[in-house]
Amino acid sequence: MKETNRLLKNTGIIAIGNLSTKAISFLLLPLYTAILSTHEYGIIDYIITLSMFCVPCISFLMDEAIFRFLIDCKNKEEKSIIISNSFILVFIGIILFLVIIYPILVYVKYKYIWCLILFVISDIIATMISALLRGIGRTDAFAVYNFISSTIQIVLNIIFIAVFYWGIEGMLSAMIIGRVVATFVYIICLKLWQYIDLKKINILKIKEMLKYAIPLIPNRVSWLIINLSSRIVIMNIMTSGALGIYAISSKFANLMDMIYGFFYQSWKESSARVLQSNDRDDFYNLVYKYLKSFMYSIVLLITSFIPIIFRFLIADTYLEAILYVPILLLATYFSNISGFYGGIFTAYKDTKIMGTSTIVAATINLVLMFIIINFWGLYAVAISALIANIAVYQYRKIKVKKYVILIENRKKIIFDWIMTGIIFLLFYSMNINLQIIGILVSVVYFIIMNYAVLKLIKNKLANR
Repeated sequence: MKETNRLLKNTGIIAIGNLSTKAISFLLLPLYTAILSTHEYGIIDYIITLSMFCVPCISFLMDEAIFRFLIDCKNKEEKSIIISNSFILVFIGIILFLVIIYPILVYVKYKYIWCLILFVISDIIATMISALLRGIGRTDAFAVYNFISSTIQIVLNIIFIAVFYWGIEGMLSAMIIGRVVATFVYIICLKLWQYIDLKKINILKIKEMLKYAIPLIPNRVSWLIINLSSRIVIMNIMTSGALGIYAISSKFANLMDMIYGFFYQSWKESSARVLQSNDRDDFYNLVYKYLKSFMYSIVLLITSFIPIIFRFLIADTYLEAILYVPILLLATYFSNISGFYGGIFTAYKDTKIMGTSTIVAATINLVLMFIIINFWGLYAVAISALIANIAVYQYRKIKVKKYVILIENRKKIIFDWIMTGIIFLLFYSMNINLQIIGILVSVVYFIIMNYAVLKLIKNKLANR
């Protein structure tokens, strides 16, 4: 199928453009954990999560709207209308943000408030440029944009943290500068101002785009509430040091999320483009089958390798973080598959389901965490996230039947859970010999479960 080839191609382009810098960033964890204390790392994680909460509310999630609406555009005139209306809304959102936050600047003496403001604005601009590039079909440019931004951030992180010892301000400054420089380069190179024309501001088009984007805000915010509420509770009930430990655990779950992210960027496009195809349902089921196998095997693969990775990458003061990684990986898996369902909902422009499901999940996460955190500590935070993500997964799985019937292999599901039990038992034994057995088992499982996909990718590369 043509769309399958497009999905594989775009996923490959995005992965190639991001994998090297993401890998280097991950390998810099020894530097960060050696120089930054658990307290400092906790504050950085807290600010980043807080900014991620602000961005959707300020931008009205125009990045989602501009991407989805540009896919349907047939010429430069239509693209200009979408881009012009999107950017004017984002500009209004940023102005309102600055007006609202001014009293906070006057009365609240938070040391890192300016870092937070600049981080939020740079993030909004970066997400808009990224969505625009994907929307106009420039997946290659999108991948290079992220590569440039990430490379600058990595280099500046090393300079600011390891050379100048700027700590928290250094790490945040590197992220801000990386995004701003990459954005400026792309505005100049692609002459993006050619797409913006104030004469094309259209109230009806703005309403249509807001109708699509606004229901997605609760979805995005609720996912962030799950992360942010966890960090707020840890920060206030436990310590910033505990937050630093949890942030390192989350890094490994984020590694899995990064792998899924390469696919998801392409999936949102392909799921929309295939709507008019006669074999749409077959395409959805084919992708669903292979995605579930691949992502679940990644859960077990990362879990089994974690003990080895920790010994080489993570400072001794952070070793407790290893205990929570498997639970967070499972939580991320259910979040990823929920995202797959979300791609189908956004393809049909039915975004209300996205918001309602994640609001329920955020509520479940917060209530459950408050109930059990005093008994189980950081385990409670990880387990709450897992249960909340399972709730979203089950809800969307039911709702997606409105558009497509996705076939489940129940025997495989049972086999997966048996393998999970084995790998987790070997992992939590904390016996290096048993953990090595776990690595061998997970590698064999990965190859068997993904043989068809690996063979397909091999054939595509050979044809290239």
